[in-house]
Amino acid sequence: MSVGRSSGDGLHVHRHELDQAVVARVETWGKRPELSELYQRLRSQRQRRPFMDAWAEVVIADRFDQMGCELAVEVPTPTGRTCDLRVRRDGREFHVHIKRLHDGRKSRRIRISPRLRVLEGIERPWLVRVRWTQGLADAEMQELVVRCSEFLLQARVGDELTVRSTTGRELGGIRVVAPWDSRTVSLAFGLPEGFQERGQKIRRLMERASGQFMPKSDNVILIATPYADDLADFDAALLGSNVERWDPSQPPGERMKWARADDGFWHGTSRDSSRVMGWFRLRPSVDQLRCTFRFRDQSRPALRSLLLACLASNTKSD
Repeated sequence: MSVGRSSGDGLHVHRHELDQAVVARVETWGKRPELSELYQRLRSQRQRRPFMDAWAEVVIADRFDQMGCELAVEVPTPTGRTCDLRVRRDGREFHVHIKRLHDGRKSRRIRISPRLRVLEGIERPWLVRVRWTQGLADAEMQELVVRCSEFLLQARVGDELTVRSTTGRELGGIRVVAPWDSRTVSLAFGLPEGFQERGQKIRRLMERASGQFMPKSDNVILIATPYADDLADFDAALLGSNVERWDPSQPPGERMKWARADDGFWHGTSRDSSRVMGWFRLRPSVDQLRCTFRFRDQSRPALRSLLLACLASNTKSD
């Protein structure tokens, strides 16, 4: 029996969810000392959650490997912690810390009512996240839409509403997440766990990663999440929640401006050792990777160029 295909092997258990081209490349890592530890950890994880945590590291290591980088995994720090990856290329060295937000996939298997599309016709230039309780009757969904519509006509960026029935049952909720480059509302569908909680979870992942930094090195945090609209939550966790502020110095009609609150991971001079942060959507069944980066300042241009070349495009080296 070939390596990686036994019944007790994590790759065997979960390979139906994975892109087979990536699996084929990873199965060669057992003979590569610099990557064999990550390969063996992947094989040892039969439970889906720890396996996908390891897979998030695998897809990043795979891309760096394809781009000609020299890699080391689980690199110990002087404080007794470890960095997921040490990357070297073109005379540069940096350390990478990869954290995955659990996807909560069961919560996403819900039917989207066409009634919610009414909200997209409201003339407000916002990204709006809406959630609802599963199993709502049509009349209850209609009540949710009416209440959300009324709310959006007078809400501001950052405002949130929880809608309950006359009996006190929670029907759902709505939150104005961020400004949007459109004349009308753009909908993103949230999870039943609530709007704030998802951003708080991402923030905690950032905190955990920063505790594993390698001293006197460039440290890059990468956050993996399962959905495209999670980028708004990532930015809110990193840069601060979106809020609207009154600026009396501006002309009439332009005095409401959106800004970031002071609850971001990078607020002020906090966590000054963190200079680069990235987000990517983890789709295990697809051999694609495109990271979105946030750079705290214009320093380290060579590191910026290297990261963008390796991780910010789906184009891979030959």
